Amino acid sequence: MENIVDELTLIHNENFENKVENKYFSEMILNGQYEIYCLFNFGEENNKIIKLKKESDVDNEKVINLRKNNNTEKKILGYIVFYGTIENTDIFEIAIKKEYQGQSFGEKLLKESMEDIVKKNINGNFSKNKFMLEVNEKNVKALKLYEKIGFERISIRKNYYGKNENAMIMMKIT
Repeated sequence: MENIVDELTLIHNENFENKVENKYFSEMILNGQYEIYCLFNFGEENNKIIKLKKESDVDNEKVINLRKNNNTEKKILGYIVFYGTIENTDIFEIAIKKEYQGQSFGEKLLKESMEDIVKKNINGNFSKNKFMLEVNEKNVKALKLYEKIGFERISIRKNYYGKNENAMIMMKIT
């Protein structure tokens, strides 16, 4: 599991100004309010989105075994983190490795993980029909992606990311 947390931390730190340590993801994995999905590359055109679970759960072992069985040391291409509330499911963070950006991996990760959240909301920690997110209003690529899959702009949070760095609040009802 450490290897996966290392990869998540590296991807986060190459995409965001606020740098984190492994503890950031380890705590999220152990916390029931977060769901983390990763896009793995197991070879040519063989990409799988897998939900990470607590370190003791078997699905994480499945990931390690998939890597071994495919004789590949391919890395995580990206991840998405959801945060569950009673009212809605927040997209807390999404990131794709810089070298894989612009190849529709973000769209694939976003769509498939949202579909999984809606289908498998077993413990009820996540809203099945309302997704929310904040994105820097200057992040044109992200805004286009979110609008492409049905998110609507609903509000602006002034100076959310710092002076003159506003957040666009977006929502999607499924």
